[in-house]
Parts: sequence; structure tokens; C-alpha cells
Amino acid sequence: MAVEKKLGRPAEVDKNKIIKVARTLFAENGFSGASTRQIAEKAGCNVAMIAYYFGSKEGLFDQILDNYFSEIIKVYSRFDQEMEDETLALEFPEFKDPEVRQFCKALYEFATYAYSHREIHQIMIRDAMAGGKMMLNALAKNDFGVVPLIHKKLRKFIADKKLPADLDINIVGLTLISPVTCSCISTQVATKIHGFEKIDDDFFHRLFVHHVKNLFRNYKNL
Repeated sequence: MAVEKKLGRPAEVDKNKIIKVARTLFAENGFSGASTRQIAEKAGCNVAMIAYYFGSKEGLFDQILDNYFSEIIKVYSRFDQEMEDETLALEFPEFKDPEVRQFCKALYEFATYAYSHREIHQIMIRDAMAGGKMMLNALAKNDFGVVPLIHKKLRKFIADKKLPADLDINIVGLTLISPVTCSCISTQVATKIHGFEKIDDDFFHRLFVHHVKNLFRNYKNL
């Protein structure tokens, strides 16, 4: 007697586990080098679960980047409030201006979050080397990440006469983002070439205090 096939949802497996496994494999092998079969085996599920949750390998890749960009925007945006914060005054005593202090904190939080998810940056650099189509699609879905938020804040500082009117915000934005990307892509290279013992929270604290102090060096109420 033939056994009737039941259609519908495949056997349950943790969706987040599939994402975590795929993230590691994409970082190690690139999008093309990581097969859905490989991902399914490592996640302990069948290939049908990937199709069920994400539609395809492209859908899974897109979900990983989308999760990252949407979360990192939330992290950065938490500090976009014009209010005094005593804890920030203790954390960043180098700055008297509360808004400048919050800007430094936002950059620091962005960096430490990005570094704790550096597999994502390894995935993005592999995709960028292949043309960057999927990374750009994910960025476009998330309003291009934190870069427009940084530009917006720089424009406000210019309007408030805390920064010069002729400031090149594109160059400044790249200067603030690049050390984070470099540190995430290759920690060993970043530490050995530049002589740092390790990249940690203290490193990013010193990094952004340095950059923000230089950026506002002519602002008398820094």
C-alpha cells in the first residue's frame, strides 16, 4: 500500500541556526563557495527548510545582510537625541558639548557592534570583490546603513556652526567608517601593521575620541 505524501511545512528547525551557520560559511567561502546542501548539513536540517524560510540561497544571504544593517542602524540611532546624559559625560570627559559627546558615543557603538559581527564584513568584502550587487541591494533596502545618518549629523553640526561650511562630509564619513571596516575584515593585519596589541572596546574608544577631537579642533566649545 502506497504511503500518502504529506505536503506543507518541513520538519521544524531553528531559523536562527540556519542563519548563523550560513553566516559563517559565507564568510569563509563566499556566496558561491557555500552550497545550500552544505548549509543544511551544518544546520542539521534538510535543504527544503532553506527554501521554506528564505526562498533560496540568495534569499538567505539577503536576510543575513538585512538583519545586520537594520540592527546596526538601531544601535547608531539610539544616540540621536539632543539631551544631556551624565553617563556619557563620565565616559567621554574629553568633550564638553553634549551633542559632540553623543556623536562620539554613536560612532563608538557602531564600531563595537560591527566588530562583534565581523563575519558580516568578511561576507561583504567577498561580495564586493564579485561586484557588490547583493550588498548594495541590502544597503538600499536599509537606506544605506549608518552613512546617511553620519552625513545628516555632520550637516547639523555645520548648520550650528560647530563645523566649517566647506567641510567635505563624504570624505569625513569615509574617514570615520574605514577604520571599522578595516578592523573587521582583517584583525591580524590591522594589529600587526599598525602596532596595536589587540582590537577591543578600548581601541575603538581611543579611535573615535581621536577622530572627533580632530574633526572639531577649531570648535571652541568642544
